Amino acid sequence: MIKPKLNKDRLIELLKARGISDTLALEGPGVSEEDIVFILRKKKLKIDEAFFRDLANELGLPFIRREELRSGSDLAVIMPYGLLKENIILPLEVSPERVKFATANPLNLKLLSLLETILGRRVEICVASIEAIEEAIDRGYERIHKYRALKELYYRRPDESAFRVLYPWQRAFIIGLLTIFAILFIVNYPASFILLFSIINAIYFSINPIKFYISFKGFLRSRRVIFVSDEDVRSAKEGSLPTYTILIPLYREAKMLSSIIRNVRRMDYPPDKLDVKILVEEKDSETLEEAKRLGLLGNRDPTKILLPFTSNGRAGGMAVERPTPSMKVIDGKGMIVGEVADFISSDWLPEPILIVRDGSERQLEIPYGFVKAIRDVVLLREGFDRLMELNKELLKIFDLIVVPEADVMTKPRACNYGLLRAIGEYCVIFDAEDNPEPDQLKKASIAFQRTKADVVCLQSHLNFYNPKENLLTRFFSLEYSFWFDHYLEGLDAVDAPLPLGGTSNHFRTNKLRELGGWDPYNMTEDADLGVRIARRGMRTAMLNSYTFEEANSKLWNWIRQRSRWNKGYIQTYLVHMRHPRRLMRELGWKRFLLFQLTFGGNIFLPLVNPILWTVTILELLSPGIFKFLFFYPIVYICMFNLFVGNLVYILLHLGPIIIKKNYTSIPLALAIPAYWVLISVGAWRGAIQLITKPFYWEKTDHGLSKLIGEEIHAGRI
Repeated sequence: MIKPKLNKDRLIELLKARGISDTLALEGPGVSEEDIVFILRKKKLKIDEAFFRDLANELGLPFIRREELRSGSDLAVIMPYGLLKENIILPLEVSPERVKFATANPLNLKLLSLLETILGRRVEICVASIEAIEEAIDRGYERIHKYRALKELYYRRPDESAFRVLYPWQRAFIIGLLTIFAILFIVNYPASFILLFSIINAIYFSINPIKFYISFKGFLRSRRVIFVSDEDVRSAKEGSLPTYTILIPLYREAKMLSSIIRNVRRMDYPPDKLDVKILVEEKDSETLEEAKRLGLLGNRDPTKILLPFTSNGRAGGMAVERPTPSMKVIDGKGMIVGEVADFISSDWLPEPILIVRDGSERQLEIPYGFVKAIRDVVLLREGFDRLMELNKELLKIFDLIVVPEADVMTKPRACNYGLLRAIGEYCVIFDAEDNPEPDQLKKASIAFQRTKADVVCLQSHLNFYNPKENLLTRFFSLEYSFWFDHYLEGLDAVDAPLPLGGTSNHFRTNKLRELGGWDPYNMTEDADLGVRIARRGMRTAMLNSYTFEEANSKLWNWIRQRSRWNKGYIQTYLVHMRHPRRLMRELGWKRFLLFQLTFGGNIFLPLVNPILWTVTILELLSPGIFKFLFFYPIVYICMFNLFVGNLVYILLHLGPIIIKKNYTSIPLALAIPAYWVLISVGAWRGAIQLITKPFYWEKTDHGLSKLIGEEIHAGRI
């Protein structure tokens, strides 16, 4: 085996010669030569290929350019993906006598010696850049990761995959019930209606008290979630924080990309410990094109420049001196940057944004904090080269992953693909429109360290940043406040399986892999995963941190989203009820019953509500038309469901309003039955679509909000 040696001082000289000036962290006595490349990679520094060519020349080793290495990725799969990525090494040739590797760290002698011992062959090495090797590893594993992202859960635990909508006995059971009802309807149609009406009301009567009790427990526990204080966050030692993977699946959301980058960069977490995977489908040309403009696909000269916000406080909407269009913009070195194209100031923005167009038609988006003065021209505080340096610093933590095309293209499949490449001890999902609180990752990390190992998931609270945009967003926000602030906590209090929200779920990465990741065939992969966590004897807990989303402000878009959710809930229920006895054994009888009454109830109630509403309305319009349906004791059950049930649900939605002293929204809570009609429309549409298009992922459009859609996500930031 070749045993390359190089003096540490000489290695640092080579780095400085290639423009790496920040070498202080490399010069300490505890840093050896073999650590240096790993430290540079951890700091996410972009190191030119020229440095690795110099390194190869110093050691007398062959050097392989990036273009040459692309054709040598086929053998990557003979070694574990994690081992290759961690050590920046790639197998190139294997013969009975030798194994040849490309490596970005030829000074890692311990690994080279270990490989020679394990493989029983002579190890030869050549040198390539970090980027070249990582790209080749990902290319080599692309096919196997594509396959595993779609099929791993199905092959590991086929009974827990929604690949099949119904098992034969379930299909026979449903057909049997429909057949019996049809025969009864033909023989005696009043009896068929009496039976159906009685069963619906009896189930309703059973579900409601349980849901009321769970909600009551949630209100009692409203401040007893896993609580991480601000002082805990401030005292956390950043050096001891683990690497955190953020998965951000995107599909046709190019206009959200800038916002995503800024929201993630505002997270209060060490940048060198963030592993941010932006997951874009291979056929999503619009989002990929925007990624190229931003420089996320490796292009050296981005046409759209993003910069970090510079002010600590919120300055949006404040009185500021506004530049006029076409005004010249001069940097701190006296060079003309371009001219003003637009200026945006909003209450939502932490600070105003200056939009500048330079001579090459690049769009420069400059935070107001970089503006020194506005007179006849706009004068910036620093030089343009400093702005470009900050832009590169902003983007360096992001890893854009192109998810290969497959027969089923869903959010959970993309997340599985990202999970296979995640390097963090913990991981979290954020959606395209999410704006998480900056300290959320620190809180989750601290919470995981404090809890037992069986707590594998932390669910953050969700709500909206545009709750008052229109009547629909007000109702939607009211529903979310009750669900995430109280009802989920109630489920946790009674030890019921928690249906996770679709975003801001924090996981122990190794445990998530053990569970098989997400089900790519399930339209509510989050809720399904919550049930699988419970079945494995693991736990989900609520975390005292918020993520703010965009509430659907367009009715048809909202109905499509609700249809997908309901279709997924039905899928999840059918999947986990394939083997009821096994489910009861894994959950225990108490949680099994809670699963039926809560999870099953969330499916049942929106579907049967229109039937009950129709009977009630027709009876009011034509008294006595359904007199045969109301007999003792059903009449009293119906009255309880109608009056007590609806009243309690209204009071439950009043709870969050009163707690938050948002008294102006009280009329909204009183009118919430109107919103339930929309929920039932979405529920029935989803149920029908489960039959006609079981695996069709109905996309929810984002960036529609007037609050941010026009100012931020329409390309103006």
